Amino acid sequence: MILVTGSTGFVGSNLVRRLRKADITVRAVVRNSGKAQALKNIGVDVVEGDVSSKASLEKAAEGCERVVHLVGIIQETPGATFRSVHVEGTRNVLEAARKAGARHFFYQSALGARPGAKSEYHKTKWEAEELVRASGIPYTILRPSLIYGPGDQFTIRLSEMIRRSPVLPIIGSGKARVQPIYIEDVVSCIVKATTSDSFYNEMYEVGGPEQLTYEEVTAAVAAAMGVKRPALHMPFFFVKNMARIFESVLSRPPVTTDQLIMLQEDNVCGMGDIRDAFGIEPVLFHDGLKNFISPK
Repeated sequence: MILVTGSTGFVGSNLVRRLRKADITVRAVVRNSGKAQALKNIGVDVVEGDVSSKASLEKAAEGCERVVHLVGIIQETPGATFRSVHVEGTRNVLEAARKAGARHFFYQSALGARPGAKSEYHKTKWEAEELVRASGIPYTILRPSLIYGPGDQFTIRLSEMIRRSPVLPIIGSGKARVQPIYIEDVVSCIVKATTSDSFYNEMYEVGGPEQLTYEEVTAAVAAAMGVKRPALHMPFFFVKNMARIFESVLSRPPVTTDQLIMLQEDNVCGMGDIRDAFGIEPVLFHDGLKNFISPK
């Protein structure tokens, strides 16, 4: 049996469906009971709990040979900080996996995770990786670049901005590069890593086949929507000051200073891991967009 945390999230929901289609037994830790029924309908064993509850994690991990830990946040909210979710949450899941005698632990990190990272997101992802490596449980760590597909928050927010704006809004220079990877390609990597013993004690960095600037990403989403508008570069210092104001008055600001830090950094990798280790030829960005964005 495979235990999946973050099973109702973007990556988790796609992974669980793929595993169940392959008739693989899945147990899921679910924080929102309202989302549990959809998982039960496809044959998932559901345990209510979250990464802050050691008791619920121990109950969920019992009898599971493999653990897939996907829980992560891109934005802090009251009661859910990067440190509490990424670091302490991962620590709790590892402890539960160890007590259950799990023989494999899969952790989804992020491309850009590293010691001394400027963003708290990447910094805490790295700290979580270090816990995984030191756990004594055979592990696999996956660092994907920007994941996109039906239901991802990045393209949803970007398409909403494009739809409402008379221009294509670009923060700063828009020249930082990213390597968008389609959700089905990411799920294929996870399935291969968690149904085989060939990926133990390794870290893999994966991305799509193109290194695109954020300006090119925005233009590609607009093109998929059938929108033709001139680009407008918004000065980075102006957006950063606005983000600070939003953070001071809103519990869920539309953009955070931590996200802006990441938008100014390249987020790219080589193609060796996804092609050679996983045997996957990833989808081109514009082809992936066609699967869920259409002109309106």
